[in-house]
Amino acid sequence: MRRESTGSMSLASYLKDRILLILLQIVCLGFLLFFLRITGYPKSNCILITVVLGLVFLVWLSVHYFSRRNYFKKMKEMMEQIDQRYLLGELMPDSVHLEDQIYRELIRKSNKSVIERIRAIEDEKKEYREYIESWVHEIKAPITGIDLMCENHKETLTRRIALENRKIENYVDMALYYARSDEVYQDYMIRETDLG
Repeated sequence: MRRESTGSMSLASYLKDRILLILLQIVCLGFLLFFLRITGYPKSNCILITVVLGLVFLVWLSVHYFSRRNYFKKMKEMMEQIDQRYLLGELMPDSVHLEDQIYRELIRKSNKSVIERIRAIEDEKKEYREYIESWVHEIKAPITGIDLMCENHKETLTRRIALENRKIENYVDMALYYARSDEVYQDYMIRETDLG
C-alpha cells in the first residue's frame, strides 16, 4: 500500500530519489581508490583521498537536501496561506534550479489555460442566461395579449384558453427563474419591515 505524500521531503525519500547519483559516486570513489593503489600511492594516502572526496560529496548532498527541503516547505506554507491556489505558479519562490523554473513556467501556462477556459464557460453561461431572459420577455408579450383578449371575452372557451395561458406563463416564469438562479438578487429586494 502506497502512502500518500504530504508535500514534505523526508531524508529517506530524498536519498531514494538520488540513489543513482549516490551509487555513481560510490563506484567512482571505488575506481579512484583502485587506480591510486595500482599506481603505487601509499594505502594511507589512497584512503585519505577517498574519505575526503566522500565527505565532500556528503556535505554537498546535505546542503542540497536542506536547500530543497526548505524550498518545498516554503511552497507548502504558501499553499496553506492563499485561498486562490491556482495562483501558485505566480507566487512560487524563486529558485536557481532549472527544473524548478521549468515547473514554474509549466504551472503558469496550465493555470492560464484553466482560467481562460473558466472565463469562456462563464461567458457562454452569461450569453445563455441573457438569451433565456430575452426569450422570456419576448414570450410574455403574447401571453399578456391572450390574457387581455380572454378578459374582454368571457366565454367558456376563452376561460379554458386563459387557464392554459396561465400554465404557459408559469412555465415561462420557471424558465426565467432557472436562468437567473445564480443571480436571485435581480428579482427580489430584501429589506427590513416593521410587523408591529
